[in-house]
Amino acid sequence: MPTPDPQADQPDRPSPLELPLADMGLHRHDQQRQRNDWLEHVWSLPDTQVLILRDGLAPTRQNRLLFVPARAALPETAVYLGSLRGEAAEASTVENTAGPGHLLAVSLSGTPRGAAAEAEMPLSAESPLPEPSAQESSGPLAEAEWLDLRDIGHRLGALDAALLTQAVAVTTWHRSSPHCTRCGHHTEVRNSGWMRRCPHCGTETFPRTDPAAITAVVDDAGRILLGSAYRWAPHRFSTFAGFVESGESVESAVVREVAEEAGVTVDRLQYLGSQAWPFPRSLMLGYQAQTSQPQDARPDREEIREVRWFTRQELYEQVSAGTVWIPSRSSISRALIEHWYGGQLPDAEGEIPR
Repeated sequence: MPTPDPQADQPDRPSPLELPLADMGLHRHDQQRQRNDWLEHVWSLPDTQVLILRDGLAPTRQNRLLFVPARAALPETAVYLGSLRGEAAEASTVENTAGPGHLLAVSLSGTPRGAAAEAEMPLSAESPLPEPSAQESSGPLAEAEWLDLRDIGHRLGALDAALLTQAVAVTTWHRSSPHCTRCGHHTEVRNSGWMRRCPHCGTETFPRTDPAAITAVVDDAGRILLGSAYRWAPHRFSTFAGFVESGESVESAVVREVAEEAGVTVDRLQYLGSQAWPFPRSLMLGYQAQTSQPQDARPDREEIREVRWFTRQELYEQVSAGTVWIPSRSSISRALIEHWYGGQLPDAEGEIPR
């Protein structure tokens, strides 16, 4: 068993998490993307690259995103992602990008065809793509593996993961919110994909983010409390999470959720970091909570079937043996658990992110 960091016993040590899916080295150009001509201008530049999503799946190869050149007509479904900052551009693992060029995402519906034709023609979410020709099938997407963020996020580099997270979040919002929240009319895309405006009543809507608290609970003996939810396999355990309610602070949400799901009273809290989780639109705010009453731990029997205290050695041994599953490395929950542990835990077959 690897020796964990002894300082991990100190719940109040200042140590921000290095979280997956973080926004690294991306210039979003918020002011410029509000220009009516910005998207059209960027689309016409020779070094602009496009990430094509098919029902949330992204084209990848060897744990890298595959971008293709922007060609033909500008599709209505395009969303501006940003450009790479200098250092990020030099260190980029995004395949087929040319330096610090502009990056966009295009969302389509239908089965991925794995053909370069998807960047060679006008794109529409309403019109299926034709079968690719032999020449088109030899393009950059011909051998792509189309994967969900939850499948590939922890294997991507920081920049790739941030780009895919942003692309999934915004395109999912467009698919789920095409109508005006005030009058019900179909809205029009504005601000380079970052706003929808109703032509009937003028209401403007923006991508929505729902704050959620996620918490690793630790006792005075240095153990961690994990729970198994009814919607998971019985041997899968994770930290505790819940949405922040209207008028509630995040800290109050942590105390409430831990008490509701695990029966434990929180004595003190340490904020560790946040992670965007676009399933469908969450911002996960990560905490470590300390309790002096571990004997009170109990499942709520509504969402949580079982709660269990683990020492570092117990968790390491059970994860290694496959008798306990923990979230994958794309999840902030895994980062919270490993922050407590003081190092990396082994991966197990069948892990599912939180």
